[in-house]
Amino acid sequence: MDSDFLADLVEAVVADGGIDSVMVVRNGYAVLQTVVYPFPEDTSHIVHSCAKSITATLIGIAIDRGLLAGVEVPVMEILADKAPETADQLKASMTVEDLLTMATGLDCRDSYVHDYEGMVEMQSSADWTEYVLTLPMAAKPGTRFEYCNGSSLLLSAILSKVTGQRASEFATEVLFEPLGITDFTWPADPEGVTIGWGELMLQPADMAKFGLLYLRNGEWDGGQLVPPEWVDAATTSQIDAGTLSDGYGYQWWIDDDGWFMAQGFGGQHIIVIPDKDLVVTYTAALVGEQMSTPQTLTADYVMPAVFSDTPLAPDLDAQARLAAALETARSGPETVVTALPEMAATIDGVRYDFRPNDSGNTWFIIRFGDGSATLSSEDAGGISDLEIGLNGRYAGDATMPVVLRGEWRDDSTFTVEFRVIGQIERGTLDFSFDDGVAEVTSYDAAAGTTERIIADRAD
Repeated sequence: MDSDFLADLVEAVVADGGIDSVMVVRNGYAVLQTVVYPFPEDTSHIVHSCAKSITATLIGIAIDRGLLAGVEVPVMEILADKAPETADQLKASMTVEDLLTMATGLDCRDSYVHDYEGMVEMQSSADWTEYVLTLPMAAKPGTRFEYCNGSSLLLSAILSKVTGQRASEFATEVLFEPLGITDFTWPADPEGVTIGWGELMLQPADMAKFGLLYLRNGEWDGGQLVPPEWVDAATTSQIDAGTLSDGYGYQWWIDDDGWFMAQGFGGQHIIVIPDKDLVVTYTAALVGEQMSTPQTLTADYVMPAVFSDTPLAPDLDAQARLAAALETARSGPETVVTALPEMAATIDGVRYDFRPNDSGNTWFIIRFGDGSATLSSEDAGGISDLEIGLNGRYAGDATMPVVLRGEWRDDSTFTVEFRVIGQIERGTLDFSFDDGVAEVTSYDAAAGTTERIIADRAD
C-alpha cells in the first residue's frame, strides 16, 4: 500500500476532529493502526450497532452446533414463554430470518427514524423481550425492511433460550476467546438478556479481528469458527434496505461495490472489502451526516492506497511523512501558550449563582492556573470539580472518563470543549460574561440539543 495515501488518510482523520481510531488490515497484516488524540491507547470504545453483526454471527454458530434448527424456525415457538397469549397469524409466521434481516413486520419504533420513541417505551417496560413480542404488526414478515433494535434483542433472547447462557457468555466461549478478545463489556437488560443491538465495548483492534474473521470466510487460526455458508448468507443482500444502503444481509450492511459493513451510531465501522483483501475499522464520536465519514475516507484514501498484491519499493519520504502523521494523531497538537484576557482575572474564583432552571444547576466557579483551569459546580447530582486543559490540550479527572479543554473565544467568552472517552458524547460549554451576569450555553453534539442558562455574580 502507498504510504502517501495512508498519510493523507491519517491527516484527514485528525482534521475531521471526531474520529477516535482507525485501523487498516491488508492481506492479514495491520498496515496502519492508530488512536487519535485524546483517545488513549489500549482503551475500549462503544461500538453501538456493530454489535448486531456479532449477535447475528452467534445465531449462525448456534445453528452450526445444532442448538437451533435453522433460520426458518418461528420466533414464537422459541420464545413461547414470552409470547402473547393470542398471536395473529402474521406474528406467528415471523421467523428467525425475519429478525436477522430486519423484516419482522412489527410496528417497531425504536430507531432514530422515530426519535427512539419505542426504545424509551421498551426500556420503561418490565420485560423488554415481552414488550417487543407484543408490538402490533404493521406488515407481513419478510416483506419490508424496517430497522428495529428490538429485532436484535429478540435474537439475543433466542440465544439465551437455546444455549442456556447469556449471549455475552456464549460469545466469550465460541467467538471472543478464540479470537483473543478479552477486553470487552456487553451489558444485559433487567431480565438478564444481553443487549444484542448494542452497548458492546471493544478495543479497536478487536473490531478488526471480527472483520478479518469474515474476510477469511469464518476461519481463524486453522479452525472454522463460523460456517462459510453462514458468512456467505450474512454478507449477501437478503432484502432491499431502501435509501439506507444497497442492501441488508444478516445484520450486515451490503454495498454494491462489493463492500459489507458493520455500522454503529456515531460513526463506528467495520468495513470489509474482499476483492482488495481489506478490513478497515473506525471508532468515532461523529454526529448527523458526519457518521458516514469513515466510508468516504475509505473510498478517498484507503482504496487508492492499494497498488499491488506484492510489496512496493520503499519510499522513504512517504514513510517518514506517514510516521509524522501518526505521531501527530496520537500525541495531539503542540501546546501553544496564549495570554488570558482581562476578563479571566475578573471572574477567577468568583461564584456565579444560576437562576432557576430545569437542569438543576445551582452555581459554578472557574479558577485559572498555570496551563489549566478548574470548573467547580453544583447540580442535582452534587458538587463536581473538573480540570480543563488550556493552550490547546485536554485535561481530565482520573475518576471520570471525560476530558476537557478551554479557550477564550473572545475577550468575554470562555469556551470549554468536552469529550467522553470511549463514547460518542461530546459538546461545548460557552461561558459569556458581561457586567456581573454570565450566560452559559451548553451544546450536546451527540443529542443535537442546546440549553442556555443565566447566572449572576454572587459577591
